[in-house]
Amino acid sequence: MGLFDNMELGDEINPLAYNPDDYPTIDQVVDGILCNNNPIEVDLRSLSVNGKVVRDKMDKYLSKKDHIPSSALKEALRNPASFYFYMHDQSNFEEKSKDHFELGTFAHMAFLEPDLFDRTITEPKCNLTTIIGANQLVDFWEKTIIAKYTYEGVQDRYLNTALDMTEKAGLDVKKLDGMKYYASCLRDLSGYTVIKEQHKAIIDVIKRHYYNYGGGIIPKLLHGACFETSFYGKDPVTGLGTRVRPDAFQVSENIGFDAVISFKTTHAEDLNKFIYDSAKYKYEVSEGYYQDVMSHITSRPFNTTIMIVLQTVPPFLPAVLMWSPDDLVNGKYKARHALDTIRECMDKGLFPGFEALAEKDHYGIIQMQQPDWAQKLLHPVDIEI
Repeated sequence: MGLFDNMELGDEINPLAYNPDDYPTIDQVVDGILCNNNPIEVDLRSLSVNGKVVRDKMDKYLSKKDHIPSSALKEALRNPASFYFYMHDQSNFEEKSKDHFELGTFAHMAFLEPDLFDRTITEPKCNLTTIIGANQLVDFWEKTIIAKYTYEGVQDRYLNTALDMTEKAGLDVKKLDGMKYYASCLRDLSGYTVIKEQHKAIIDVIKRHYYNYGGGIIPKLLHGACFETSFYGKDPVTGLGTRVRPDAFQVSENIGFDAVISFKTTHAEDLNKFIYDSAKYKYEVSEGYYQDVMSHITSRPFNTTIMIVLQTVPPFLPAVLMWSPDDLVNGKYKARHALDTIRECMDKGLFPGFEALAEKDHYGIIQMQQPDWAQKLLHPVDIEI
């Protein structure tokens, strides 16, 4: 039975109906994850049935403007003009990323590549306006590299590489600017992420939660999963190019079902607030779209979405959530509506903004009505006491 076959609501097909047998239960999911002992290495070429599945760089994925990501669908659900701005103009207004440690980004990477937990380091406080301070920093990084790369000849190779980089920059390693540059080269070659002392304490807590949560279910789920993988395809209904890049995914050969794995950080103090935020930010659109696009491209039933959530506020707890079929089908319905709207706009060459919300023949004039909660009676005021 197809997803929407014979699912009637009155005389019309209910677009939010589905066959429960198309989705595994949470018990089946748990059993599958616990059996993930010897995962296979996924051949991405075998998944490229109706499109392309490839491990590429994020900047290349973002450059594919002829393929529509889930974030663009959310803009289309606002109005067509927002979609057009997102796809064609937004990059001109984006602020450049700041060069500083971002806990959420690091945690995201570390959950997918847990050895990053052990590749963090704090630099000593050195006065880099003086030769003595700069030399202290150089000494720290030289000793760090010597301690890390213990194989004969490897240490010298890294140190010599840093010296060569300094010389090519036209700097003298015996002078202040050269010392600081040499130290920065050693830092880049070390493989460590430099963090502040307070972040080190937080990361130690997050690492403990990562391995202990649910008796170790998180590393078990991610064992053998695929990361940094892009899916490029074509929507079978509208012919529009599609693209998704899940944080990770698992295949049935490893855990018994094909699953999308998403990672989210949150400032929410409890799960109820996070679930509220998931609706506020339309996460269901992304998750439903991921399933549909990946299923079509691979000809596999990606019918499960597991979301790993991490607090970036104390006590920095993780949670593993399994998305309900109701919410996923709702997201697929919204994604389909967005794709159909985009197709129509492209065909007509029109991308209206808020005027699209007006009634026909009203020329963009929208009837405004405040919500019911604003209709409050005023209390009488007793002037004389």
